[in-house]
Amino acid sequence: MRFLRLAASVLLCFVVLIAFWRAAEPAAFAVQGEVPRWGGYGISVGPHLDSQPDLLNQMGMDWVKVYDTAQIGDYPDQRVLFRVERDGYPPDWDLEAWTNGLYELARELDQRGVDAVEIGNEPNLSQEWGGQKPDPAKYVDVLRRAYTAFKQEAPHIVVVAAGLAPTAGLPDGSAVDDLWFAQQMINLGAQNYMDAWGYHPYGFNQPPEADPHQQPFSFRRAELFYDLLRRNGVNKQIWLTEFGWVRNPAEEGINCTGDPNFKDFAWMAVDRDTQAAYTGRALEFAARNWRWAGPMFLWNLNWNLYDESYEPLCSHLRWYGILNRDGSPLPVVRAVQEAPRRPAIEFRPSVGAVSLRLMKSVEAGCAGIVQLGSFTVQASDLPEGEKVSIEPANAPGRPRVWTSHEEAEDGDEIGVFVDARGMDPGLYLIAVNLRASGTERMSSSVARGWLLIHHATSPECKARDGG
Repeated sequence: MRFLRLAASVLLCFVVLIAFWRAAEPAAFAVQGEVPRWGGYGISVGPHLDSQPDLLNQMGMDWVKVYDTAQIGDYPDQRVLFRVERDGYPPDWDLEAWTNGLYELARELDQRGVDAVEIGNEPNLSQEWGGQKPDPAKYVDVLRRAYTAFKQEAPHIVVVAAGLAPTAGLPDGSAVDDLWFAQQMINLGAQNYMDAWGYHPYGFNQPPEADPHQQPFSFRRAELFYDLLRRNGVNKQIWLTEFGWVRNPAEEGINCTGDPNFKDFAWMAVDRDTQAAYTGRALEFAARNWRWAGPMFLWNLNWNLYDESYEPLCSHLRWYGILNRDGSPLPVVRAVQEAPRRPAIEFRPSVGAVSLRLMKSVEAGCAGIVQLGSFTVQASDLPEGEKVSIEPANAPGRPRVWTSHEEAEDGDEIGVFVDARGMDPGLYLIAVNLRASGTERMSSSVARGWLLIHHATSPECKARDGG
């Protein structure tokens, strides 16, 4: 009896250790399916302005977002995201002509070496639809036509849905709530016509760490968007195709009070040092917490360099820029250079397990084939059609282990079986490996259990044990 009480104490200690080890396991990064899940950092550059590839290199940019085909070859060290413009929904008589033009555009962008395209911009705002009211059905049709053209002519180019503008909407319908708009897109099957979602998590007047449940219009509103996709079972990466903080023109002595080009942005304006601090912290926060996020594109590099006849002095586009009007860098440039980041590689799936009674105590002599217990697989961001591989860890001198399944999906319960025949009394660690692969990296975890084989105490088991 003393031995049994001791064994029970040992088991209790190991239960505590198992819980500790499971809690201490580091979280794995996210993943992709047939289309690679890219990482990295980029910035939007203004069309018809001098290209500055050296500056992007100095800032450590992996990507650049361009709007003019003439700029594509100017950035040999960056991957290129090209925005496909779509100002409104074409009238019926022009719809097919516009669609046919997409095939030619896809061939041209492929020849020029473009890596990804974003189909339109902020389709939940009427100003991006030529004054038409935003319509998710019409945008999904635009997206479907573009996706079909690019996948036929340049299947390796990543098709990103237009970044939605973070907004609660306006009563006149000129702006539509981004989360509602995304839900309607999902209901219409938009996820079948894209490789990744686009989103614009601007910071407004909030620090990047602001809780989106308390400050819904903040950088972390992207988390609400991610939660929406997860609730709908949509397994697509989110590319942050615009983000940033707008600077206050008043710090340069420019009065934009009441100016129609800035009045809607005045309440969120910050000074240059705050812009720099928030941007650097946003990059660091996303690197630590947003394993589901794809490339992040800062808005913008150089809109401040446009002539006032082209871009009004109080244009909010100008004051998001990270260069002064003379082209000298603002403090945000240094903040971007110094911000901690993730490597610009594909991410891994997240894989783990929750053990359900993975422990057993048996008597020597009567030990045979037993079900040790089971565990539930926890997996997120698995590539479409892929599963977690289940591989028991077997080695000489240990009980043989097998499982009820060799592959599993998130939420599957896996039975664990052990052959204890012929094993000496002792405490044996039972381990089952869980693995899931991206294109370049693998994520793994271990479900652990324990088998206690104690000396025979019952007459029947003693007899079988030779004693």
